[in-house]
Amino acid sequence: MTNAKKTYFTVAGGLVALGIVLAVLGFIASGFNSAVFQTQIDLRDNNINLGGVEVDDPANIPFINLFENLGEVEFTAPEAPDAPRL
Repeated sequence: MTNAKKTYFTVAGGLVALGIVLAVLGFIASGFNSAVFQTQIDLRDNNINLGGVEVDDPANIPFINLFENLGEVEFTAPEAPDAPRL
């Protein structure tokens, strides 16, 4: 295996391990409540559930407001140029 592949797999494995550790710590911090794994973000209906609890105003939650415009494309047609004067 080349050095680049070893580095890639080491970093990827470290990130996976970190994710698992953070998930376990969140589960422990919640008092072993399995509802922490029931997070659902559905911006089609503006419905956000964190731990089984519906969030009324998600604007105050960090990074959730970044998802607000995800998947939406806004565009406008260019304006027509003025007609030439004769």
